This record gives sequence, structure tokens and C-alpha cells, in this order.
Amino acid sequence: MAFASTKSASFLLLLFLLVALPSLSHQQHIRLIDRDSPESPLFESSAATLADKWRRIHRRSVAYRDHFQAVMEGRRKLLSTPLAAQNLQEAGFDQVGGEYLMEFTIGTPPVKVTGMLDVAGDFIWTQCEPCPNCSPHLGPLYDPSKSSTSTTFSCSSSECLTVPHHVCGGNETCRYVRENESGVETNGLLISDVLAIDGVTYFGKVPFGCGNDNSFSTRLAPARVGLTGNEYFSLAFRSNNSTPFTFSHCFRKDFDNPSAGNTSSELHLGKEARLNGRSSPLAMCPTGRNRFFSPTLLGMGVGTRALNLTKELVGGNCSILFTSSTPLTFLKKPFFDLVASTVTEQAHLPELPRRANDPWDLCFNGTFQDLVGYLPKILVSFDGEVALPLWKEQIYAEVDHGRTCLLMAPTDGVNMIGTYFQMNRNIGYDLRNKSDYLLYLDPDHCG
Repeated sequence: MAFASTKSASFLLLLFLLVALPSLSHQQHIRLIDRDSPESPLFESSAATLADKWRRIHRRSVAYRDHFQAVMEGRRKLLSTPLAAQNLQEAGFDQVGGEYLMEFTIGTPPVKVTGMLDVAGDFIWTQCEPCPNCSPHLGPLYDPSKSSTSTTFSCSSSECLTVPHHVCGGNETCRYVRENESGVETNGLLISDVLAIDGVTYFGKVPFGCGNDNSFSTRLAPARVGLTGNEYFSLAFRSNNSTPFTFSHCFRKDFDNPSAGNTSSELHLGKEARLNGRSSPLAMCPTGRNRFFSPTLLGMGVGTRALNLTKELVGGNCSILFTSSTPLTFLKKPFFDLVASTVTEQAHLPELPRRANDPWDLCFNGTFQDLVGYLPKILVSFDGEVALPLWKEQIYAEVDHGRTCLLMAPTDGVNMIGTYFQMNRNIGYDLRNKSDYLLYLDPDHCG
């Protein structure tokens, strides 16, 4: 009898832990790996030239810009430039614009997965077995048939009905369909299973995509992790689908400089989120069944000149997006033209003529070290008296030997604040109060 009581007590303790474990997901630090870091599986040590490296960065940025705009419009959109089309062919759908990798495990026994982080993303998906058309990847793929904790969803389940594009498979199981702006598609089962990140385990019937029909190249990162785009499917809402909470991230710039000390980028979820500095109100902006969070841009200073930012120039409500998926910053074409002309005016430097088939919009002749004293700083301000002062290393780069360019480009869609503008700063989101979403910009370096 004592043995039975002990066994019952142990079972109750285990049950309590299983119930309590999701709350631990509110206290989590996740290490992020820059895709161009030597630690990254996507690192290309054989990069031919400095110009090749920066050209790839530009391609990825443009491709994600077009992809996000297509998602917003809810339709396929023709790629606006040959560079974007070339990037899709080279990198594959899951690689479009992905800049930071995170590692996690799925299933029982656990299978290690490396995925791209997408702060504005609305879905978590990974390649799964069987996957006859998958290209080389790191380690074995997750196989739901070999996991003792995996379950599928019926076509009538609320989870399935929430997927923007779903179809019914055999036995009335739910299948998702995802495609990019050029029609390249991935589809597979909607699955629920144990997911663990840095030792913190997520239990419960939380859906993710299990792709096994992927008509694209995936290279070495076979997963994508959306953070905020949908309350059913995004990482920030996995432990409690009804209540948004908090997170922050720090994208470090010195990953290739070991002498700089801690070079890992970080994502902090829940109670570990670093909500420092002033806050700016965020609007929740719907994009079909998904959404993104947008601050209000109030001003921009270029050197000694304050720009006159009208609603027509910037785009009004829901016109600004902080993204983890493009290094470059994109501004609406008239807005970009004003910034670029002001940079040239303030620098007192002759603009280099644009080269044929060259992606860069504004360049000057000279190394970054030679020109840094001439190039103007930029200050961006948001509603709530929140300012984002930028270092020159965040605004310009030597993209080829002896040629320094502005790390910005035009768009006909939403303005995107890229990762270079966010480098070495804690960027925090407080999404707990649906009537008062907040963005925090920490003026200090990542702590």
C-alpha cells in the first residue's frame, strides 16, 4: 500500500510538473546565431569577394521585402527585380531574408532542428520525413511517425480552420499550404508535439507545420520560426494562446570580432524580456488572418537637418515594421529619395554614378575609414518621445574595396527597419495589454 501511495504521489508530482512547465516558457533566454557567423551552418567561408558578400545581403533583403509585401496583399506578387528572383532561386523559400538562426528540438525522442527566426512571422514549420525532394540538411529530419508524443489535427478542428490556407488529407487530417510571391510552395501536415528550446519544454496542443512536399531548395536550415504574426501559431503565444506577453532581442554586430567579448545575439521571452528605456505605442496591423505591430514614426534627422515627415511621405498608420529578416532598411520611394539626397548634401561628397546591374542606390568613392568623418549620422524618433540614434557603422558600409554605400533602399510597400539599424540595442515588445501594445528602444548597448 505504501508503495502504491508513493507511486501515486510520484505520478501526481510528474503531472504537476507537466502542467507547470509551460509557465517556464515565460522565463527564457534563447541564443541566436547570425547566418554569416562562422558558427552558422549557412556560413560560406569560400566567399569570393567583399562585393559578393554584400551582394548576397542585398539580395536576401530585397527578396524578403517582396515576400512580406505579397503576404500583406494576400496574393502572389511578381518579383520587382531580377536580384530578388535570383535570390529565391539560390536560397529557397525558408531562406528568404532569414538572418538569425535558433536551435530547438521536436518530439519524443527529441530531434534537433535549426530554424530561421522571423519576428513578424505568423507560423512555425519544419521539414519532416518523408521528404523525398529535400536537399542536404543538418542531421536527421523530424519524423512524426517515430515520435510518441505527436498528434495530427482534424479538418474540422479550430486550429486547422485558423490556417490561412489548408486542405484535407487522408483520414480527414489537416494539411497546410504555404507559398511565396512567385508561387513556390511548401505543404504538409499540421502537427502538435513536444517542442523544447534551450532546455525549456512546451507541452500542449500547439500546432506547427510538418512539411514533406517542398518544391524548393532548403540548404541547411530546414525550419522557420514565426514570433508574433498569429496568436495560434507564433512562438511568442505558444504557452498561452489568448494572452500576448513580452519579449526582447539584441542583434549583435560584432559576431566576427572575438575581442569584442560576448558576440551572441539573444532573444528573451517573457519575464526575462528587457523592457528598458522609453516606450512607444504599437498599433496591431491586420494582414488577412495575420498581423504585424507598427510604431508611429514622428521624425528623422540627417546630420544637422531635420526632415519634414508628412503622412503622405511616410505612409500614415501601420507603415513601419521592425524586422529580423532583412539587414537593410527600406523606406517608401519618396521618403528614401529625401533621405538619400539629404545624406549627399550633408556629406559634401560627390555621389558615385550607379553601375550597371548594381543593387546599391547611393554610394561614395572611398573606404569607410576615409569617409566616416564626412558621412552624417541619422536619428530616428517615434511617438512617445522615443529616439533611436544610429552609429555610422549601422548606416553605411564598404560594400566593395574603395566604395562605401548607404545601407538603405526604396520600397513601394511598408517601411522596414532592418537589423543593422537595430544592432547592439535591446529592442523590447510588451504585448500583454491588447489596448496598449508597447515598443521599447534601449539607448544603451545590449547588457
